[in-house]
Amino acid sequence: EARLARSYPLAEKYLAMFPAGLTAVVAGGVSFCASSVMAVLIAVSLMEESILLETTLWNRQLLWYLTIATGVFALARSFSTQSSPFLVNGDCEEAMRQLAAETHYFPKEWHGHSHSYDVRDALLTLFPFKAVLFAEEVVSVVMAPYILCVSLPNCTRELVLFIRSHTLTIPNVGAVCRFAEFDFKKYTNDPKMESSFINFK
Repeated sequence: EARLARSYPLAEKYLAMFPAGLTAVVAGGVSFCASSVMAVLIAVSLMEESILLETTLWNRQLLWYLTIATGVFALARSFSTQSSPFLVNGDCEEAMRQLAAETHYFPKEWHGHSHSYDVRDALLTLFPFKAVLFAEEVVSVVMAPYILCVSLPNCTRELVLFIRSHTLTIPNVGAVCRFAEFDFKKYTNDPKMESSFINFK
């Protein structure tokens, strides 16, 4: 968790070297408009405290508009970046190396191509917007009972067989998965285990 937290500023630094995408530009405009509405309503409320509750616009109190503007502003800010919409500057390779030092993830095909949009887009899939993460969390809360009650029971036999065949008891440690030993002599052609060993050693 700490290593991941340290990687976010470095990822922002790398992404800031590219022009902001369409989503970020639109989000910036929306957040600017929402903040303008918020500023006007707050300024009005400072002059007269009760105006937000007593004044209505299209059958809604001004307080309602302030609440909506605040929510829209917060949502738009989660999609915005610190990237310039016009300029590309800095050493992308060095920024990517600094990021890779924390994430331990730097595929060979990225080497020498960190300035390309393909690499940037691939990196963006690893650092999704906060709003997307929140939506995924909400969906997972809804889908978890379905998976546990409907989908998972159909896979129980395979799960039990996997656990039975890949469990190893180590003295003073207990039962662990065989892959956790990184026994390359036994699992010579397992790319996932090799990738885990290389990226997290």
